[in-house]
Amino acid sequence: MAIKKEWIATHELIGIGGLPKTRQGLNRRAREEGWHKRRREGARGKAVEYAWQSLPDSVKKTLSLRSSNADYSLSAQEPSTTWIEIHRQLSSAERDFVVAFVLREGVLKLLKRLDYPDELLAELDRE
Repeated sequence: MAIKKEWIATHELIGIGGLPKTRQGLNRRAREEGWHKRRREGARGKAVEYAWQSLPDSVKKTLSLRSSNADYSLSAQEPSTTWIEIHRQLSSAERDFVVAFVLREGVLKLLKRLDYPDELLAELDRE
């Protein structure tokens, strides 16, 4: 699925798809990789935004996943029942992909890929 926006603000890109977690780091990477940019309309200072087409594929994929609405539906229920329902509603290919990822990389890496807050990840690492 393609994202509808042609230009993405810097603050929307920080930490996405393996990008740096600071504005300075992000802007440096954009400069090094030659991303097409423009001044952000209506913003004060040096605010810029980057052209969708010039972003790395991993970033486009992450942003596309975030912008798409899932067609899954769940009601309030026991956690194990929720996981079973999630599993049931995934396509066979999605199930295989998710299960293989979790088995290969572990739940903590899955949470990191989903941009789970760092402070909560640190708590999980300590447990």
